[in-house]
Amino acid sequence: MASSDTKQQQTIPSAASTNSPNETYRAKSIATRLTEAEFAEVESAATKAGKKVAEWLRDAALTQARASQASTDTILLAEIMGMRSLMLNLFARASEGPISVEELRKMSAHADSIKEQKALEFLTQKQLQSGTK
Repeated sequence: MASSDTKQQQTIPSAASTNSPNETYRAKSIATRLTEAEFAEVESAATKAGKKVAEWLRDAALTQARASQASTDTILLAEIMGMRSLMLNLFARASEGPISVEELRKMSAHADSIKEQKALEFLTQKQLQSGTK
């Protein structure tokens, strides 16, 4: 009769036997309860994707978790970049004298038009810098 240590070693696949060299053995699980209708929706979506329900749920959960964080970070960074642009332009223009409402609207529109691009440029630059270290 095999000891519990031996039995456990036999049931855990080695890292070499996984499909991808970067994939590791998954030891954690998450359980949830669904209605029959909800389960049917999930099962249908998994089938359409050509995946098992567990695989589809794992992919969906990780996609949602990763997208939420990245999306929130990008949106916040874009707003900060927009505020930075607006502040710099406001201070530069204010040093020359009073600012008209029209000038303020133009500066605000300019900041809105460039904020997302500036945020993406900033993130790309940071990724390049972290990749070279």
